[in-house]
Amino acid sequence: MRTSFFRLLLFSLPSLLVSQGAAAQDYAKALGLLTVDGRITDGENKLADADAVLFKDNVQVALATTSKSGRFTLQLEINANYGIEFRHLGFVAKRIAIDTHIPKPKPGQEFELVPIDMNISLLDHARYDGAPTDDLDFPFALIKFNRKSMAFEQDAEYTMGMQRTNGALLLMAARADKK
Repeated sequence: MRTSFFRLLLFSLPSLLVSQGAAAQDYAKALGLLTVDGRITDGENKLADADAVLFKDNVQVALATTSKSGRFTLQLEINANYGIEFRHLGFVAKRIAIDTHIPKPKPGQEFELVPIDMNISLLDHARYDGAPTDDLDFPFALIKFNRKSMAFEQDAEYTMGMQRTNGALLLMAARADKK
């Protein structure tokens, strides 16, 4: 008797976990897509014909080319991991990682997907002459859902660290240029 109860519990548990996972996926589908709107510039001027390449789990799934105004729009599914690489000929590429996983809401709680607005500034590759740019192969920002604010936000501490790295490389390039 005891053995059969244990087997029943053992076989019921995986189906329970699958049904809870399915409910979370159904909820994510009901929310729709997370919109990412942005503009790519060189710091001052809009960059037309720049690419925003969308990767889902490291596989390219979309490409948006900027308009004359430097604008682009991408759509992201909820509960997935994305990377966006921003490229333009003659400029150093910049990457951003976005984790769109959200917690399942508590009873009576609802989420509203607010579009993410980005302003991306690319720097001319010549500004890095004489400096190794391998450190810039990492995402410049990490964006994920913040349970306190109930919104998608960038990890400010990580982004500031990458900005310091970028500044150090620019300083290194400037010093190499003076030699």
